Amino acid sequence: MTKTTTTTTKKTAARKPAKKLAAAAQVETNDFTGAARDYAHRAAEAALERANSLHAGAEKATATIETAATGSVAAIANFSREISDALFADAKAAIVAFEKTAEAGSIGDAVRVQADYFRAQLDLNVSRAKNAATLVAEAAQYGAKLAQDNFGRLGLNLGKAA
Repeated sequence: MTKTTTTTTKKTAARKPAKKLAAAAQVETNDFTGAARDYAHRAAEAALERANSLHAGAEKATATIETAATGSVAAIANFSREISDALFADAKAAIVAFEKTAEAGSIGDAVRVQADYFRAQLDLNVSRAKNAATLVAEAAQYGAKLAQDNFGRLGLNLGKAA
């Protein structure tokens, strides 16, 4: 039985280092797995942060485009109103000139009334054309400035997100 005990003791002695080695390997595996999980967690958080940043930038760009479009529509609506008002004022002035012409006592008076009407309308139309050109220039400058600012901000937001 001594041999059996010795053989058993040798086998048990040989198993102890193997168990220690397996335990150490398990600890190493657990450390590696934990580190991998931490890395994956940090990478997921960073990706989520970038996605949130891109989404916020897209929302801001959309709001800016909406504001610019609303401003453009408002400018077009104002321009349209001014044209409508001018046409109405021209119609009223033409009717008044027609009535004055009809009431004129002589052909000379009628010609003077018509000449005054056309001179006043010419001056008014020149003034309107200058105002319209100014409005168009201001709207174009505003739109260009707004677009430049927005694209500049969009570029900065995309640069930060990437």
